[in-house]
Amino acid sequence: MAYKLKESDPTLGDAVRRIALDQVTRARAEAEDPALAAPQAIHQIRKRCKKLRGLLRLVRPGFAAYAEENAAIRDLARRLSGLRDLEALIETHDRLMARDEAEPARFAPVRAALTQRKQAAPERVDDDTREALDALAGRIAGWEIGGKPAKVIAGGLEKTWRRAAKAHADCRDAPTTDAMHEWRKRVKYHWYHCRILAPVWPGPVGARAEEAKRLSDILGDHHDLALYAAHLASEDAPRLAPEAQTALGRITDRALAELERDAFALGARFFAEKPKRASKRLAALYSIWESEPRR
Repeated sequence: MAYKLKESDPTLGDAVRRIALDQVTRARAEAEDPALAAPQAIHQIRKRCKKLRGLLRLVRPGFAAYAEENAAIRDLARRLSGLRDLEALIETHDRLMARDEAEPARFAPVRAALTQRKQAAPERVDDDTREALDALAGRIAGWEIGGKPAKVIAGGLEKTWRRAAKAHADCRDAPTTDAMHEWRKRVKYHWYHCRILAPVWPGPVGARAEEAKRLSDILGDHHDLALYAAHLASEDAPRLAPEAQTALGRITDRALAELERDAFALGARFFAEKPKRASKRLAALYSIWESEPRR
């Protein structure tokens, strides 16, 4: 089932329950899939959790159990963060080594140490995660969305959109690691909202979803690079020769600067429209779509 509205959904509440149950069912299957190594399974489950939290944020004004369910899903994902962060460090190192100025052999001890840590990590998704997913699946049938659907959607959209716009402005003033990460989280939720609402006008809303994904990916790469830079300065990183340590730091700093440039260029366009006005426009499109005859 797709992560979006469907004509066959009788109500907004039915759409929310369908989408949520599909994500949890997929996460549960990935936890058991023998073809997926633990890092890949954990990565998939964490993505499902983020999509679930994005879904709940869209209907937050009409979902009385929002705080409780959002916290439960957040805590489930946090238990899985360690191994995924390690995998991201290895992927980031490999991307840096593909740059023209990099010398992979010179920096090989960094990757070797990360790989060794990965090999010592758990080989399967733990039972607590499976049980948490099962419990979540059992609660979804009781989720109720109250209020007028268009008003609920407008409120959920505006809150997330406004927070993303504020995070963008904060990063403009001071692009710290924490600020950029906060911006990325808000952009990602907006991307999920556009994906869910794409059927109300597939061309324009779908295009916005694609651009939101592009911005989210840029900011995600920035976050991974920032974690990598912090790792290089930590006690866990192998000690390279001073010249090599300096060279790797410069490569990382240049990559971070390039990503910031791309993110701010796209972000300036993305948040040119006021959140309240934009949210009302998308909610109005939902109302039109909702009122159209179904096949």
